[in-house]
Amino acid sequence: MFSFGSEAAAAAPQFVPEETSRDWIATALRDVIAALGSLAQTPRRVVEPAPHEEPKDLDSLFDFICATQEHIGQDELEFTLLEMEPGKPPVPPGFEPVGDPAGHLLHTFARGRDELIMLVLPQVFKAAPLVRGGVARELGRMGLMQRARADDFDKTLLDDIDQEAAAELAGIALGMGVWIANGTYMFENACCGGGCGIDLRSVSVNLSLPEACFALALDGRRKGFTRRSIARLLEPTQRAAFKKNWSWAPKALPALTAATARASVR
Repeated sequence: MFSFGSEAAAAAPQFVPEETSRDWIATALRDVIAALGSLAQTPRRVVEPAPHEEPKDLDSLFDFICATQEHIGQDELEFTLLEMEPGKPPVPPGFEPVGDPAGHLLHTFARGRDELIMLVLPQVFKAAPLVRGGVARELGRMGLMQRARADDFDKTLLDDIDQEAAAELAGIALGMGVWIANGTYMFENACCGGGCGIDLRSVSVNLSLPEACFALALDGRRKGFTRRSIARLLEPTQRAAFKKNWSWAPKALPALTAATARASVR
């Protein structure tokens, strides 16, 4: 049975953020790119891993993260991967969360300036988009932390951006936008569609699906990628949202600094 008219229109998914949200995303992404510096200027993107590369446990996740770090120019940033165990403190004494850890199956904790731990809840391994989306956000977060240590870092750049939004936008700017977008759809529907057994209503992301896809479209255009080269890496709903946002992105594009280096695809 087909539906037409206002009722059907009201039920149609809203794939493009409102104008105020688009303006905010463009300026926030601009500031995040400026904060990341040269790492965000190289137009790279990370594609979906082959099935044999999907992390299934703590050891393979560590290898996966390190390989991703090497690709995005973050290989000198060291961290410890720690799986949360029942009945034990989540992290060693002195470590504090960077940003808000609520609702995250992966999250970064720091002690002082140089010690980093990425805490892993074992449920994350039940659905691949949870792993990739979490890795993208936390590597974005760690990239911003790494730059914040530099003497020339402008500490006012990110004052007006929520830390969780900044981490996700940093993940996009560093080339992991497909992972952010594909993961976001799961969270919005509170279901992975594959019987993973996780109550995703207790798991959160900051950017909505339209916002993530708009940011991905902006980032793809500034890096000189084609729409098709990115869209083919997205799941069907995310692909539809991304294509809608691709046509809206040029109006906000002047807010971004164009990347100039040659594209790199893993």
